[in-house]
Amino acid sequence: MKIFISADMEGVTGIVHRDQLMPGGSLYERGRKLMTADINAAITGALRVAPEAEFVVCDGHAVMRNIILEELHEAAQLVVGPAHPDNKPLCQSQGCDESFDLAFFTGYHSRAGTKNGLLSHTWVGSTISNFRINGDLVGETAINAAVVGHWDIPVGLVSGAHELEPEAQATIPEGFVFARTKQTYGFSAALCLPPAKTGKLISEAAAEAVKRFKDGKLKAHKPKLPVTFEVEVHRREMADKAAQSPGIERKDERTISATADTTIAAAETMWRAVCRAQDQEPDWLK
Repeated sequence: MKIFISADMEGVTGIVHRDQLMPGGSLYERGRKLMTADINAAITGALRVAPEAEFVVCDGHAVMRNIILEELHEAAQLVVGPAHPDNKPLCQSQGCDESFDLAFFTGYHSRAGTKNGLLSHTWVGSTISNFRINGDLVGETAINAAVVGHWDIPVGLVSGAHELEPEAQATIPEGFVFARTKQTYGFSAALCLPPAKTGKLISEAAAEAVKRFKDGKLKAHKPKLPVTFEVEVHRREMADKAAQSPGIERKDERTISATADTTIAAAETMWRAVCRAQDQEPDWLK
């Protein structure tokens, strides 16, 4: 059995502030350890039910060099490196392919515009106001579920703050297990459980996810094809730049779209356009 883990950071145990999320932040090194621990908890839980399982983890947060390799569970391999579209065209799902059976999303967060959402954004918070797939407003959970769904891979586990759970329930197929790491108060505050507690919760959720997969209770997220990814950016100038990217249609002053025969093609086209929309190449792409 092969399990693909797309790992973000905002939904990780104890993470509430930018100083835990980016290199140079006073608590960044501690944040990296917390992120790695949540991933290890998911792997440990899955192995209890599927001891033969193999794992590939994609570091899917910002600079994408956050996970501490020397502390990562030995059953896993790590996709690491910046998400430049020439490097990682599938961004947070890079490394996934048809050989995988199941996907886990750890440390995920709510979409841009979520009321009182903890560190909420979609893909690039400084650029994107709204993201839609076939007209439906979505966040990164549904985006990446649609990407891995191209290979008929279901999402079995999602972990993050409490407000992500209803978003995930509304936008990807039912059956997945949600592991709540904290109760959100606002954009940068939450009631957090200690790692000793969340580690058990995530591990138990991962074990249950594998059981549900083996029982045939999980379905892949497969948007209707051809599929349209639509992004509304913050400023007209961003759309001007993004619209120059191949495969992009300009919808209005701040909205661009990409229509393709597969979700992976739409995702790759849109990710390249979003990267092109930046005022200058940001540190997280270098």
